[in-house]
Amino acid sequence: MKNKQLSRYARLKLFVSAVVFCSLFVCASAPAKSADQVYVVVEYFKVKPENHLKYLEVEQKIWKPMHQERINQGIIVSWTLYAVEFTGAANSYNYVAITTYNDPETLENPWNAEIPAKVHPNMGLNEILDRTNKTREIVRSELYKGVAAIPSIPFADPAHYIQVNYMKVEPGKGSEYEALEKEVWMPIHEESIRSGKTVGWGLWEVIFPRGASRPYQFVTMNTFSDYSYVLELSFAESFKAIHPEEDFNEMMKKTNEARIIDRVELWDLIDYVVK
Repeated sequence: MKNKQLSRYARLKLFVSAVVFCSLFVCASAPAKSADQVYVVVEYFKVKPENHLKYLEVEQKIWKPMHQERINQGIIVSWTLYAVEFTGAANSYNYVAITTYNDPETLENPWNAEIPAKVHPNMGLNEILDRTNKTREIVRSELYKGVAAIPSIPFADPAHYIQVNYMKVEPGKGSEYEALEKEVWMPIHEESIRSGKTVGWGLWEVIFPRGASRPYQFVTMNTFSDYSYVLELSFAESFKAIHPEEDFNEMMKKTNEARIIDRVELWDLIDYVVK
């Protein structure tokens, strides 16, 4: 029976639409203890223009209930689906699915092979996979470790908008960069949240894939409940409130020396599951 389950899981792993947000990105089942390590699997999908409605139907009607069952069984903490704003035919992906874990054992075995039949008794696994594969292409999958977040991951509800900043840090400088984010900028983000300009912030470190050719090693995220705040994002006032004796421009110079922003994206919440 165990071999049969592993075989079915292997098939799921090859085609699954979201075996995989946080950062911000995420919602919760039971509240996690602050000592829990959070792992985040992010999967990037490419959906052709003619398949958007079919893709969302597959995610929301077929996969979302199965992710809910994974939460109910304690396998994952949350699942969230975002659309990537301002994309076109030349972009490699336009949707992102995020799954959070707080147990390395469930990260290693993220599916109970009996879930599809339990959730969709009138739909075979081949039909599920066939319908899924016709609507989207998996571009890549990445594993992150949560380094810091406000509020703590998992969130009670995911933010509606996320500004995702992909950071390139020189080899051997990761600890220095983490300290800068947590000691200098994290209190500033807390002040920004208190002022109502943002609703959250997070810092993730890339676990896999990694290597010298990786374009980024960390991701930071600013989260918003209102679109207008996305367009007006500024931390100058929050910086002054937290570090009144420091020079904002000098700190920005120091920050820019510690990391290079590879790119910035805006994600828009589509759906999520929570216990």
